[in-house]
Amino acid sequence: MFFIGIFGIESKKKDIKALTNIQCKNCNLNTDGSLIKVYNVFHFFFIPLIKWNERYFVICKNCGFVYEIPKDKGKGIERGDSIEINYWDLKAAEGIPFSHPPVEFKCKNCGRVIKPDYEYCPHCGNKNE
Repeated sequence: MFFIGIFGIESKKKDIKALTNIQCKNCNLNTDGSLIKVYNVFHFFFIPLIKWNERYFVICKNCGFVYEIPKDKGKGIERGDSIEINYWDLKAAEGIPFSHPPVEFKCKNCGRVIKPDYEYCPHCGNKNE
């Protein structure tokens, strides 16, 4: 009898939850963010068998900066626990194992999309700080 097995190892990314009131260290604002889980998986016939190297990241919706958070807090949020992520939990991510969409910069006054290097909004005329 002849048997051909299909197996492999791949990296996966999973969007966990939209977060509110994140204290971004990069843009110095309380803003929204996204919680992302990244992990490696060994699969056989496309059935995941073993997961390892789970890491949790928060992406600031305002500036797009990526932070890594402690694994226990990420797992708790994924389970549905009421866990708050504070300023000290956010560590700048090194060697980000995924790509994320470019961030749109918005005027803090009128909310319209502008270029990041504009000092004044071309739509409302107010200064962006």
